[in-house]
Amino acid sequence: MQCHDSRRGSNIINCKMVEIIKGTVIKGLSLGRKLGFPTANIELLDSHVEEGTYKVNVIIYKSGDSGEYNTYLGVGAYLKAKGTFESYIIDFNKDIYGKEVDIVLLKKLRENKKFNSTDELRAQIQKDVELVKRHKDYVLTFGTYDLVHPGHRYFLEESKKYGNVLITIVATDANVIKFKGKTPIRSEKERVKDIHDLGISDCVYLGQGGHPMLWLKLYNPKVVCLGYDQVGFSSELTEYIKEKKLKTEIIRIQPYKEDQYKSSIIKKTLK
Repeated sequence: MQCHDSRRGSNIINCKMVEIIKGTVIKGLSLGRKLGFPTANIELLDSHVEEGTYKVNVIIYKSGDSGEYNTYLGVGAYLKAKGTFESYIIDFNKDIYGKEVDIVLLKKLRENKKFNSTDELRAQIQKDVELVKRHKDYVLTFGTYDLVHPGHRYFLEESKKYGNVLITIVATDANVIKFKGKTPIRSEKERVKDIHDLGISDCVYLGQGGHPMLWLKLYNPKVVCLGYDQVGFSSELTEYIKEKKLKTEIIRIQPYKEDQYKSSIIKKTLK
């Protein structure tokens, strides 16, 4: 998973790389349940992530080969010495012992620490949960964003109104050529930086080749916002949401002075 960060010359902007770890739910000591925060103790298959407490999405697969899954928001701690990830799954109280799950590390909240009493631990967990709940509604946007103009700004500002974390996926050069039949004027790295520099999106990622639906699985967005002219992609998106029985809503943002601010029109003026 790659994103972009102009400060370090890497591929991350405004966010750290989203990491996925896999494991199986096992029985624990039930300390979390006694504290009022029952945790799923997940024995990891393999992990190279940093120790710490994270905001996570826990992906639980349904039985059978349908590929259907449910995604739940949670707070969890990776305990390196134990090789386990202990996660409180918000608004969830089902027996999932023996289930294989994916844990999406959305954001590191803090370092792990020792507590002098169970009351201190309970208070910290409550604080972590409240913080995560305040920033739980993700909005996803996709686009080429070539020659950024006021129409792009309007689209992103309107999209952000539907949640409290805006994730923007910028199409790779290869995908632009594949779907539009022509090379963008600005390179993929330039276009990612252009969107970052607008200062609207909370996280800007470069797309992942031919797998746009991966982003829905990772972030479990409340809303996906599409531009008024994003037609072909919307049918694939609708089908995926229906097939996986997701609760994600698709909202189409109306254009902003499309007779002036449209990339194809601006490109003509440059010729």
